[in-house]
Amino acid sequence: MKLTLFKKYFKTFNDLPLPGDVWQTAEYEAYVEAIGLNKDCGDWYFKQKIKDAGINYKKYCCLKMAYHLIEDKKATLENPINYDSVITHKRIDFGLPIHDGGNSYIKIDFCPWCGKKLSVT
Repeated sequence: MKLTLFKKYFKTFNDLPLPGDVWQTAEYEAYVEAIGLNKDCGDWYFKQKIKDAGINYKKYCCLKMAYHLIEDKKATLENPINYDSVITHKRIDFGLPIHDGGNSYIKIDFCPWCGKKLSVT
């Protein structure tokens, strides 16, 4: 899929929740597939979502790391862990949240998506 068509679909499909008759179309299926299979479309999509969340993706090792930290950034003082989060970034390290009702996590040293050594920023 060309990036120009993907951007058009993004405008259509980014307004959630989508009605069932929309996400059950061939166009939507092609759009979702392009996120994972087309590097240009995927990178553009991740940058848009990261930007909308107010995250500076350049602080992280890769776009996917920054993208997956969006849910972690939604945690609050009242709810210190977001159970939709698959990775967390605390002041001094990164980790995989343990979803047991607390705010524990397993520290990791390498990015699960790109494999780079993680540095604290």
